[in-house]
Amino acid sequence: MSAASLSHRSAVGHVPVSCHLRRAVGREHNPLCRPVDRSRSRLLIALVAAVALSLAVGAVVFAVLLGGARAHAQQSALHRHEVTATTLAASTASPTGSPWAAQAQASWAYPGGDTHTGVIGVPGDTPAGSHLLLWVGDSGIPSTPPEPYGELAAAAALYGLGALAVVDGAAWIGYGLRQRALERRGEAAWEADWERVEPQWTGRSH
Repeated sequence: MSAASLSHRSAVGHVPVSCHLRRAVGREHNPLCRPVDRSRSRLLIALVAAVALSLAVGAVVFAVLLGGARAHAQQSALHRHEVTATTLAASTASPTGSPWAAQAQASWAYPGGDTHTGVIGVPGDTPAGSHLLLWVGDSGIPSTPPEPYGELAAAAALYGLGALAVVDGAAWIGYGLRQRALERRGEAAWEADWERVEPQWTGRSH
C-alpha cells in the first residue's frame, strides 16, 4: 500500500458519527475529505437506516402474525370440547399408517348428553371400561386438541426473525459490495493525486 493510501486511512479511518452526518450532507469542510468519503458516509448512514428498517419489518411481521395466532387459538378453543370417553372393548393394534399406537371402540356424550360411539385412539393394552379424555368438535365428532397458543406465538416469532434476517442480510450484502467499490475508487483517486504531488514533496522530478 502506498504512503498516500496510509496517510488517507489515518486521516479518515476513525470518524465520529456526527462527522459522518455532516459529511453526508456536504457540511464538513475538511480539506482531506474527498467525494468518495462523502459517499462512504452516506453508505454508512444508509446501512444504519436499513438495519433499523429490518428491525421494524421484523417487529411488524411478528405483531401481525401474533395477533392472527391469538385469534386462531381463541377460535379453535371455542369449537373444541374435552369429554370423557369409555372404552367398550379392549384396545387392538392400529392399522399401518394410523397416528395411534392402538385403538378401541368407545362411547362418549356431547353435546347436550347425546351419546356417540366410534373408534378412538388409545394407549396400548387399554382394557374395556377405561375412561379416557377425548377432544370433540361442536357436533361431538372426535377432533384434534386446540392448537397451543405458545406454539403459534413461537412460529410468529420465527417468521418475524426470518423477515428481520432477510432485510438485514440484504442490507449488509449491499453495503459490502458498495463499500468495496468505494474502496477501489478511493484508492485509485489517492494514487493519482500522489503521483501528481509526490515530486513536489520529495524534490524528485519525472
